[in-house]
Amino acid sequence: MGAALMMAGCVQMPDLNPFAVGGVNRQSGVAAEVEAANHAPGSYPRFSQIPTVATDVRSVPAWRSAVIYEWGQKRQTEREAAAIPFTLANTEAWAQRTRAKIPSDERSQPTPNVSEQTEAFAAAERARATPPPPPQ
Repeated sequence: MGAALMMAGCVQMPDLNPFAVGGVNRQSGVAAEVEAANHAPGSYPRFSQIPTVATDVRSVPAWRSAVIYEWGQKRQTEREAAAIPFTLANTEAWAQRTRAKIPSDERSQPTPNVSEQTEAFAAAERARATPPPPPQ
């Protein structure tokens, strides 16, 4: 701890605290405006300008009731979801029934050179394409 305290003297506190009073970054694009605002901060508001307390806000007990209600809804939804039977057993039978619905002419697997065919098609279309005219 002593070493940490001794090293603390080497640290510049404004660099660590973004809210510390410090200079203006001269490389910033708004440095001149920040400097002007520092020298003329403007007028401070009066107490008469503070807005009135809102009347359409829930009270603390109403918030508590709403939160407790939502927690109850969450727990009920979790219980209902847990009660749903797991139906993803025997998936191979389902897959076979679904495959049987596919027309026979659409059941073939893609050929091994499908990526080559795709690239050839794209190259032919690029060669056929006409570039747009340059902007004027």
